[in-house]
Amino acid sequence: MGVLDRDYARPSPRLFDVAYALEYVAPFRDDAECLPWLRYPEPPDRRRRLEVFAMAYGLTSTRGLVDAVIDIQAESVEQVRRLAVAGNQPHRDWVAEGHLDELAARVAWSRAHRRLFE
Repeated sequence: MGVLDRDYARPSPRLFDVAYALEYVAPFRDDAECLPWLRYPEPPDRRRRLEVFAMAYGLTSTRGLVDAVIDIQAESVEQVRRLAVAGNQPHRDWVAEGHLDELAARVAWSRAHRRLFE
């Protein structure tokens, strides 16, 4: 099984790729989003999912992973903002539709609920 997301595909450090994937597979989302949008049948055991992913990826520790995911989330807010200001689509539409607020709320949720992952 694999995780593919080409929206921001680019060369990056291994930890970036792990953190980006964990945002979705742990997931770093509230249950209101996990259940219908990501199609989880019940609230996920986020800590266990993070541990299993790390082990399957060959990592020897989960240390730093939660911070890395939160950093990636925060970076995505700024990236969407920069791309929108530069006139790129669909980023301009995303900003106009309030997507930055959703992304910022996701970062705030992850920071407030990090205990679910550690």
